[in-house]
Formats: sequence, C-alpha cells, structure tokens
Amino acid sequence: MTQRASRPNRKAKSRFGGGSGGTPGCPLEETMRIAVTGGICDGKSTVLRMLARLGLPVVAADSFVRDLYANPTFVAGLGRELGGQAVSGGRVNRAWVREQTLLEPHFRRRLNALLHAPVLRLLLERMELEGSGPCFAEVPLLIETACQNRFDRVWVVDAGAKERMRRLKERLRGDEAQARALLATQLPTEAKLPFADRIVRTNRPVASVLLLVTRLVAEVRGRQCA
Repeated sequence: MTQRASRPNRKAKSRFGGGSGGTPGCPLEETMRIAVTGGICDGKSTVLRMLARLGLPVVAADSFVRDLYANPTFVAGLGRELGGQAVSGGRVNRAWVREQTLLEPHFRRRLNALLHAPVLRLLLERMELEGSGPCFAEVPLLIETACQNRFDRVWVVDAGAKERMRRLKERLRGDEAQARALLATQLPTEAKLPFADRIVRTNRPVASVLLLVTRLVAEVRGRQCA
C-alpha cells in the first residue's frame, strides 16, 4: 500500500467551543482541514452538500477556478501562456479549453500548473477563516497535484467503475466514447484510495451515503473532543 504523505502538525488552541463546525464544550484545535477528493461522477459534490446540511463549513476548489476566470489579470496571463483560442474578447473560451484538455495531455498539464497554486492558496485561506473545528474542501486534483500533505485528513469518494461510467454516460446523454475519453484524462479513483483516511462509497442509496457521512462527521468531532 502506498504510504500517505505526512500531515500538518499544528498546535491546539486553548479556547473552548465556538468556531464553525465545532462541538460546544470541547477544546478545539485550529481548523481541521479535511480534503474530499475522488474522480468525475464519484459523488464528491453530493457528499459536500450533505456535509453542508449537517452544519459543517464547506468550500470547493472549482469555485475558486471560476473566481480566477473572472479576474482580468489572470485571464490575460492565461491567454499568453496557453495561446491559441484560450481567451476571446477578454474571457476564457471554456469550450475550447475543455476540448484541448481532452485532446492534448501537455495542454492539460500546463493548465493545471497555472491553476493549481492560486486555487490552493485561496482555498486554504478560506478554510482558515472558518475558525476552529472541521472544515471540508472538495479538491478533485488533490492526489494528482501531490498537495494531500496540506490537509489534516483525506476522504476519498468512490462510486465504483460501473456506477461512475453509468453516471457519466447519463450526464453526456449516452455518449460512451466521450465518457471513456474523459475518464482517460484523469487519475483513476482506485489509485487515490491508498491515500484515504476514510472512503465514502456512493454506489448505494442516498440515504445510506448520508448515514455514512453522518457517522464519519461524528467520528471527526469525537477525535477533537477525545
């Protein structure tokens, strides 16, 4: 089994209670950063919505990508770096970028390299603003970018290969060829499992997934109060 990277070792705060996601009366550490990762159509966003409904603070890396795409300075730099039709009329040409990401591995690596550092910085800053207690972040490329050591815990969401393909084909209106091409651009979820502190299986009824997520949240809070 692949050995997980070391986690941050941060000193506990001496205050009690308060902070988003914390349990009243428990001595809370600094923000417990928990990364939620997995592949396309594994159910990461579903799990994040469940966590939000349970009262936990959540953030998503994709939201910061959208913020960067709305930043004229970043967009201009993206156009210079990627060339071609990456930027049109001062805006990111998302359709063209998406197509190149599927077709050209080198383009995909360059795009990820440009996005990774600023997105990670913004995401970690937002998590720290949540105060003490657990905070969850959806980070699809956590393992691919080797940034799992920036988080205290890693949850990997896994729907299984068959269910993952079924969901993706449904999203793409039955286009199996495109679904396979899209999956081929990503690190298989199975390769991410050895890095997981906890695995959330989503190839089961939603109520069962919610029950599992609720139990895992209780476990996280219990660790903080131990």
